[in-house]
This record gives sequence, structure tokens and C-alpha cells, in this order.
Amino acid sequence: MINFSDIKYERPSVDEFKERVQNIRFKLMTSQDLENAETAIFEYEKYISRFNTAYSLCNILHDLDTSNDFYVEELEFFDEAIPTISELSSAVLSVMLNCPCAEQLKKKYGKMIFLKAQNQKEIISKDVIEDLARESALENEYAQLQSEAEIIFAGKEHNLSMLSAHMESTDRVERRACAKAIDDYYSMRRPQYDQIYDDMVKIRTAAAQKLGFTNFTELGYKRMERFDYGREEVAAFRDAIHKYIVPITVKIREIQKERLGVDELMFYDLPCLFKNGNPVPTVELKDYEKVTGQFFRKIFDSTPSFFDVLSENGFTDLISRKNKSTGGYCMYLDDYSIPFIFMNGNGTADDVATVVHEGGHAYAAIKSAECSPFVECLSPTMETCEIHSTAMEYLSYPFMRLFYGSGAENYCLHHMTEGILFLPYGCMVDEFQHIIYDNYDMTPDDRHKVWKSLEEKYQPFIKYDDQPFHKMGGAWMKKDHIFTTPFYYIDYCLSQICALQLWNESREDMKSALIKYNRLCELGGNDTFLHLIKKAGLKSPFDVDVIKTIAYSCCDFLDL
Repeated sequence: MINFSDIKYERPSVDEFKERVQNIRFKLMTSQDLENAETAIFEYEKYISRFNTAYSLCNILHDLDTSNDFYVEELEFFDEAIPTISELSSAVLSVMLNCPCAEQLKKKYGKMIFLKAQNQKEIISKDVIEDLARESALENEYAQLQSEAEIIFAGKEHNLSMLSAHMESTDRVERRACAKAIDDYYSMRRPQYDQIYDDMVKIRTAAAQKLGFTNFTELGYKRMERFDYGREEVAAFRDAIHKYIVPITVKIREIQKERLGVDELMFYDLPCLFKNGNPVPTVELKDYEKVTGQFFRKIFDSTPSFFDVLSENGFTDLISRKNKSTGGYCMYLDDYSIPFIFMNGNGTADDVATVVHEGGHAYAAIKSAECSPFVECLSPTMETCEIHSTAMEYLSYPFMRLFYGSGAENYCLHHMTEGILFLPYGCMVDEFQHIIYDNYDMTPDDRHKVWKSLEEKYQPFIKYDDQPFHKMGGAWMKKDHIFTTPFYYIDYCLSQICALQLWNESREDMKSALIKYNRLCELGGNDTFLHLIKKAGLKSPFDVDVIKTIAYSCCDFLDL
């Protein structure tokens, strides 16, 4: 297996890609037999894989050191190149839809690549190339603004990731001061964030209308490739979460208030769930790689684990540091069929959940590496991908002594609590975006008022004091998905209901739960969301009875 440091980045040539695609399109148009059509389409797959790999590698190398101007400039190249590549790719797939051998291809390889091809045809055109390039540039501008944050707290310089530990402190004075420092930071930069998002809404709306959609909400659903459900089902899902989960979160916060012994639970108290502090790993940061490898060896009964192999070959980077981009992700390098795991470990409980989460993505990517000859179908749509990762978090409970020693049980309680608290928040993010893009002429102040009203609906326990930025409804600006991946966030909620089904089964039969989990991973992206989970033996998260069952099981686990 190649070492990550031996993979050399090279900027792909858009002109060369364009020339290749023109030849491939001609071959497809004139192919009278299946063999020639296959040769043409898989020649295209080789070139799009090469481009995707270069883009992923550029992102990773930039995020490992955001101070490296070379990769900042390379990302600017991709901002301009990706819309053109997308349009060229859509052109190839459009030809495939109507080529002489289309029915033979569909019979041999299934419907999924054709669904994707039709979808691409509807969302990509020459008319929106400039809009897409500007949108991508704005997304990178936001990400760069987040990663460059330098906040002086307790006499030291911190980035946003490094402040998490202080927000979970058992010292209420420290929590309040840290929250104030974050509030001050965003207050000063609010005009920048407002302007970036205002430009994003306008550009996305303009692109949607050029493509014949009423607003970006319709285009956003198309971009997320939601083939077997729409906004009506999502709205009903949010309503069910509001009805059956929000009351549980209110109860959790009441218990937290009593547990912390405070007269009133304030915003800065929320991250600290326990009086003696949230559970933190007993493992030192330097040992995260080794212990994570042990975990995956145990859960899958395999030595070495896939994580061991990735780690040994440099495909993991887990610890937060200066000039490293915020967040965590698993990014796939198509040409090598190898995932890269990126995160910002800082010694908090979230570290373990994150490395297990991203490990779930990596495991699924490896399991599905041979599931389809089409790069586009190796990975499923995002709500299914998030089952791979989120389910791994819940299935990890019996093995948490590796990370937490005697505190493993407290970690599991903490993690489940956070999972329940997240569901209304995720729905709030989703409803916010629906309102914003359905009413695209809103002013920045109007958007903040919308967020404030949604907090009252989904998080009725939130109370701010000396935090003007948060109090006026600004907290949404901290959520990168709202800026960079619109309409993605509800996928985490849908996947969580599916993941909790696997967890519930694992309480009685871990082997059976892992069989279903592996089946889902192996299927890759060869079908739509609802069909994939059905094939894996899971029920639809849109079924209200499923949400009720999950709510009951979680309350039982938490002894509520």
C-alpha cells in the first residue's frame, strides 16, 4: 500500500479533460454494441477519478496546513475548474442516457447511474458555470475565515476547535468567559459572515432560477440526490422530532440544571452535562492512533484493522494544532481506493465519537470499493453515508473501556444524551435553510430573527445573558454546513434514527446488528436511500412509529 506522503499532487488540466470528453462523447453517440459503449464510458470514469483524486488531495493538503499559500491558490483553481468539469461530466452522462446501448447498459449495471445522469442533466448547464464558481469561492472564503480564527483566552491564543475543552470546563466562570470570547469574536466578524451568506443566497437562487426552479430549495434537494423522498416527508420528520424528542431534551436539561446545582441553566452551561465534568478519554492524545486501531480490531475481530493500515501509511491526522483547518472528515482518494481520516482531537469527549464516526466512513468506503465500476455509485447519497458513521458511534459502546477505562459507562450516557439533544438541533438547521431559501429576499437581520424563533421552538431551554451575538440569533453562523453544504444537515438526523435502530438491536444481539451494518456498507451507492436501508433490514426513519420506538429505548437507556 502506498504511503500518503508518496502521493504527489499535480494540478489536473481542464483543457485535456475537455478534449478527452469530446472524444468519449462521440464514441458513445456512435457505439452500436455494448462493448464499445463500455469502453467509452469507463474511459471517462478513469479521467473523472483522476480529477476527483487531485481535488481531494488538494483539500487534504490545504487543511493540514492552511498557512500554505500554494494550496490556497490551488483551491482557487478548483473553484473555477469544478463547474466546468461538472458541466463536461454531465454532458457525457447525458449522452449515455440516450446512446444506442443505453438499455443494455441499464440492464447490466442497474438504474442508479442513470438516475444520477438524469439528475446531473437537470442541475448543471453552461448558464450556471460562473455562479457555481462564485459559490465555491464563497464556501472556501467562509472555511478560511473559520480556520484562521485566533482568539485570545486565558492568556493563550486558540483556534475555534481548541476552545471546546474550555466550554466543557467544570468551572462555570471559565465556561462563561470562554463563551463570551467566542461571542466577541463572531460579533466583530458578523458583517463578514453576513455578507458571505447574503452573497451565497443570491447566487444559489440565481443559479436555481436559471435552471428553471422556483428557488434554491428545489435545486438543493436535487443536489442532495433525494430520489425517493421530498420536502413533505422531511417536514413531517421534523414535526415528529419536535413532538416526540424535544420534550425529552427539555427533561434532560432540567436534570442537568439540578446536576450542576445552578439556579438557572445558561447557554454557557449547556456543554457541561455533569457536575464533575464530561467524561474525557483516559488515553493521551499521542496514543489516539494506536487505541483506535485496537478498537477496530476488536469490533470487527480482524488483525490488523483497516485503521491500523491507514495509520501506518499516513492516511490519518487526528490532533488539533495551529494552522490546521477546523472540523473532521473522511475523504476518499478515488485513484487509490483509500480514505483519509482528518480530525481535530483536543482531549474532549467529542474526540472519540469523531474518530469512530470518521472511521465508520472509512470502513464503508473500503467495503464498497468494488461495488460498482462507476465512481459515481461507489458511495451512496449522504443520509446513507451518515448511517455508516453514526451507527459505528453507537455500536462502539461495549468497547469504550479502551478509551475511557472505568469511565466508559459515563461516556456512553453522555454520548447518547448528546445524540438525543442533537436531533432537534439538526431539524432546526434544516428548517432554517428552508425558510431562508424559500424567502430569498430576506435581509441579514431577518435571517437572525428566523434563527431566534427556531431556537424557541426546538431548544426552548436556551437562555443567553451577556452574549449579544448569540442573543440576537447569530449562533447559526458557527455551523459550517449552513454555508458550505446546504440542506445536508437533516441527513445526520435521518441517519441517526437508522443508526439507533442498529444500536437498539445490538443491545440484544451485536452479531445481528453488525451483519446488517456490513450489508449496508457493502451495498455502496447502488440504490436509493430507502431501498438501501430496506435491503439492510432497517425501517424508514420517516415512519413515526420508528421514532416513537427509538425515543422510548433511548429514555430507557438514560433512565429518564
